[in-house]
Amino acid sequence: MVLTDVIFIFLWKTLFILRYICLSCLIVGKLVNLKPFGLEDFEFLYKWNNDEEYVGKFEPFEEVSREELRDWLISVKIGLEWFIIETKQGEKVGQLVARRKNDGVINIGYRVIPDVRNQGFCTAAVNTFVEHAFKNLKMVKVTAETNPKNFASRRVLTKVGFKEVGYKEKSVEINGIWLEGILYELTFEEWKKNTDN
Repeated sequence: MVLTDVIFIFLWKTLFILRYICLSCLIVGKLVNLKPFGLEDFEFLYKWNNDEEYVGKFEPFEEVSREELRDWLISVKIGLEWFIIETKQGEKVGQLVARRKNDGVINIGYRVIPDVRNQGFCTAAVNTFVEHAFKNLKMVKVTAETNPKNFASRRVLTKVGFKEVGYKEKSVEINGIWLEGILYELTFEEWKKNTDN
C-alpha cells in the first residue's frame, strides 16, 4: 500500500465520519434504504460510473480512472449528500445525490443500474429521500432537473408529486451539443397535502 492510498483511506474515513455525524444517516424506506456513501462503495461507483448505459444518454459520459474518482471523492463539498440506493436485501442498485442550496432548498439527482430499471427502485428512493428532506432536514423545497425526452425520470418525479416549473434551453452539454432540461420542484406544503390524503 502506497502513502497516497493510506492518506486517501484516512481522509475518506474522516470525511465519512463527519458526514455521518453532521449530514447523513441511513435513511430507511419501504422498498429501499439510502445508505451514505462509504469506502466500501468505491468499487460499485467506479464500475457503474464507467458504464455508458448506466450513465444514460441524457448525461455526459466520460470514463473516470480510480485516481480521478478518488480525488473527486476527497474534494466533495459540504452540502453534498451522496447515497447508495440499496434493496432491503442489501443489494446496491443505484445512487442518489442531493445538493443543499440556500433557503431550505435541496436539489436531487439519481440513477439505478440497468438490470433493475422499471422495478420501482428509483421512485422509492426519491420518495424516501423527499420524506427525509422534509421531516428531518426541515427543507422547504426539493428540486430536480431532467431531459424532456427522459420519460422514465419524468415519470419518477411525477409519481412522487413533483410539478414541472420551468425549462432550460441549455441544461447539459454532451459531445458539443446542448440538451434541454425540465425543472421540477416539490414544496413542503404540496408534499404535506399529498401525504395527508
